[in-house]
Amino acid sequence: MATKGFKKVSVLAVLLLSVLALAVALYVLRQRPPEPPQPPAPLPEKLPPVVEKKPSARIAIVIDDMGYDMKPLEELLKLKAPITIAVLPHLTYSRKIAERAHLEGIEVILHLPMEPKNTKRHNPGEGALYTSMDEKEIRLRLEADLDAVPYITGVNNHMGSRFTEDAEKMKPVLMVLKEKGLFFVDSKTTGRSVAEGLAKSMGLAVASRDVFLDNERDRDYIRGQIEKLKTIAKKRGEAIGIGHPYPETIATLKEVIVELQNDGIELVRVSELTR
Repeated sequence: MATKGFKKVSVLAVLLLSVLALAVALYVLRQRPPEPPQPPAPLPEKLPPVVEKKPSARIAIVIDDMGYDMKPLEELLKLKAPITIAVLPHLTYSRKIAERAHLEGIEVILHLPMEPKNTKRHNPGEGALYTSMDEKEIRLRLEADLDAVPYITGVNNHMGSRFTEDAEKMKPVLMVLKEKGLFFVDSKTTGRSVAEGLAKSMGLAVASRDVFLDNERDRDYIRGQIEKLKTIAKKRGEAIGIGHPYPETIATLKEVIVELQNDGIELVRVSELTR
């Protein structure tokens, strides 16, 4: 009996000691100073808003005299750039070039033949407009020229140093273009051209050439002309250059297109510079 009583006392003692130890532990924990709160996680650093760098100037390049051969168009398409092509009417490949260019997203305009001052040395070709024509003749020939090149958005002159100086003859041309919703780019083959001023007075979208790129078929010369074009564009905000489908011109354009972008100059369709 004594042994049983001793066991009961031992068990009670162990329980009592356990309770006492737990109480002491709780007391000690309560006496410890509370840990300071953790500082909030820092917010992610605010990045500056992304601002797209706007080009400082815009340049349009028109390639004239298209229509003789498909190969120059294929080379121009490799540039992957918004070059505008000006297609002569009534040539072997005029319609096919216009169709292919349009399919590839290239802007097409009619390269309209007009009378030069020296017709013995310079033949403007089939479909040309002459100052000897009356208004009816001008309109009929112009309509035929427009129909010969599909998908055009505008017109520029091929030669025309005599014709573009004659306001009476230019007026019906510009009236037809306005009726059809087309613009006019004056190639400025003469400093006395009345085309731009007359078009503006009629409310027709118009622009004028600033630089001929390849009067000399030399790559250094062409590069120099493009530098002139860039200078004008940076000063005025925009500029138009006209070249031809020469291998030298296309090769130089291939080199400078990336340079234009690096200089903050955007290459655009010529229609974007008409107003």
